[in-house]
Amino acid sequence: MTTISDLLTSRQSAAATQRAATETRDRFVRLSFYRLVWTFVICSVAGLFIETLVSYPIDHMWKNRAGFVWGPFSPIYGAGAVILTLLLNRCAALPNLAIFLISAATGATFEYIAGWFWESAFGIVAWSYRGQPFNIGDHTCLGMAVVWGLIGLVWIRYLLPRVVRLSDIVPKRLRRPVAAVVFAFLVADAITTVGAFNCWYQRSAGEVPQTPVQIYFDQHYGDDFMNKRFQTMSLYTNLADRTD
Repeated sequence: MTTISDLLTSRQSAAATQRAATETRDRFVRLSFYRLVWTFVICSVAGLFIETLVSYPIDHMWKNRAGFVWGPFSPIYGAGAVILTLLLNRCAALPNLAIFLISAATGATFEYIAGWFWESAFGIVAWSYRGQPFNIGDHTCLGMAVVWGLIGLVWIRYLLPRVVRLSDIVPKRLRRPVAAVVFAFLVADAITTVGAFNCWYQRSAGEVPQTPVQIYFDQHYGDDFMNKRFQTMSLYTNLADRTD
């Protein structure tokens, strides 16, 4: 005889199965602060590694392509992955063409804003698409929009669930404190990097370090360090849109 308890258990099991089926069909991943932090870290490191390998046949030499003063991080890949994740996660049920177009527009816009910011704030050119067809301000182009579109499609369809599973290896009780420590380190890394870029610009503009902050960065992140650390970046003070 079927009891009420059996019926409830059966209904709960059916509901759970339905939710799992819906989640699988929509490819929806439950996001959290912890998962987003690790998405940034994994994609920053992987992006740096892949770009270094791909660029070697072009440069005929190994170049340091890091974007932070500490660690093997290329933040444009990490930030791009987080942005695409937040945007596409709830759109994963859309057709592939729609995902491609959304990713292409988002990635190209993000790349343009990032390139414009570094150039306007510090006179830094980290990449340039000058001479490429359909480029916008040399910061992005149609070809890279296509690349971003493909990256977004592959990311949301195949890679994101695997990155989530990889990050979930950490025991649940440790996830929040680990994420907090890693996030704090990344924030400190980003702040220090911006400070180093700012003092790099000031020295290049002929300003003699005078304040304690300028002296600190001059001693720890001088021109030799910056040129070795950011080998693919060029600084032109005349490009910066600032009055100091």
